[in-house]
Amino acid sequence: MREKSHNLRGKVYIRTFGCQMNEYDTLKLLKLLEGDYEAAGTPDEADLIVINTCSVREKPEHKVYSLLGEIGALKAKKPGLIVGVGGCVAQQEGEKLASGRNGADFVFGTHNISLVPHLVRNVKEGRGAQIAIDYRDGWEELPLGFGEGSRVSVYVAISRGCNKNCSFCIVPRTRGPEVSRDPEEILREIRILAARGAKEVILLGQTVNSYGRDLKPRLSFVGLMERIAGIDGIERIRFTSPHPQEVRDDLIAFMAECGKVCKHIHMPLQSGSDKVLKLMNRNYRVGRFLQIIDQLRDRIPDIAISTDLIVGFPGESKADFEMTLDVMDRVRFSSSYSFAFSPRPGTKAAEMKDVVPQEEKASRLKILQSRQMDHTSAFLEGWIGKDVEILIDGSSASDTNILRGRTSQNTVVNLDRPYADLREGMIVSVRIIGKAKNTLKGALVI
Repeated sequence: MREKSHNLRGKVYIRTFGCQMNEYDTLKLLKLLEGDYEAAGTPDEADLIVINTCSVREKPEHKVYSLLGEIGALKAKKPGLIVGVGGCVAQQEGEKLASGRNGADFVFGTHNISLVPHLVRNVKEGRGAQIAIDYRDGWEELPLGFGEGSRVSVYVAISRGCNKNCSFCIVPRTRGPEVSRDPEEILREIRILAARGAKEVILLGQTVNSYGRDLKPRLSFVGLMERIAGIDGIERIRFTSPHPQEVRDDLIAFMAECGKVCKHIHMPLQSGSDKVLKLMNRNYRVGRFLQIIDQLRDRIPDIAISTDLIVGFPGESKADFEMTLDVMDRVRFSSSYSFAFSPRPGTKAAEMKDVVPQEEKASRLKILQSRQMDHTSAFLEGWIGKDVEILIDGSSASDTNILRGRTSQNTVVNLDRPYADLREGMIVSVRIIGKAKNTLKGALVI
């Protein structure tokens, strides 16, 4: 049987909301569909549109329904267009998404990505709306490696789901309990990606550092990273997001001693108040969080530490909020993702009383983000005049002729001018000569 000509392929446009895990799922989906579809630059070009959804926050969920309405207008002009919805919102609301005037042609849950080509075929054959949101105990079988195009920095999922049951989080409901991926499959995938030019791997998991506890025989997160560090071609290892409760001495020691592990850690704090952390069911307290920070900085003095923060959680007083600001001043995070609390249906937090008024949440968020801007600015200022290594991974957002890279601390460095001998995938030494709001500017050290 002859291989299908690429010229006969349709075009698929995928809109991704949410976290790195959703981005990873999108790359897998493109790989699954590449025999029949190539990537489209815009929805207007597409024969197939897929919305990969997130329900961790309220705003992305609302965007999904708004986008379905917009696509409905496009579909009216292009009757053959097929529309699918996947991800966390799909897992929660499968039937609802497939109904109504702007309903999707197919809906697939977080454990059903591998079924998408089958669902698309069924739609094409006129079998009506397709819904696949079944839970799977095991790891879903997906193709190794990613689709077309070179990628210097790549995501690789090592676990799915979560066992922590934070009171505000919908992930245990949408992605299920934690399941570790087979280590040999992880290593095979990374070898494939390295052979295709990947230099940096970013390990993904909801609580990435609790990897391996369900495996027989067990393999620790550090044990997995030790094996990844031995793969030829991989120069850098990152991971996100670790849970403070699972940060052990062996992880800190490995980060300090292995030259391939980047000097950056994303440590979600969420709140600087022990009372609020207890309400959140976070299973650590501020004192332990700060102890981990001190241990990291003692072993890795130039480490960058970023975080997640929620303001306006039910029961959060002004004093509790001030405690969060105090911890921020103590730690001085390099950056943070901060949000005003939004209740997610089905979580314990959605049932809590003592709700913080919306205007107060907005005010607190503005204060917190202003404080973070000051800390980020000071963090960037501290690098000016220093020589650092960057992995070149793309072009500057402001000038596609100029390359950019990232430091080990995960800070973007835009080069000061085009350099003819540089290309993506190279690790080069640069001198930091300036900064912008969230990035640095560097000149090649010759």
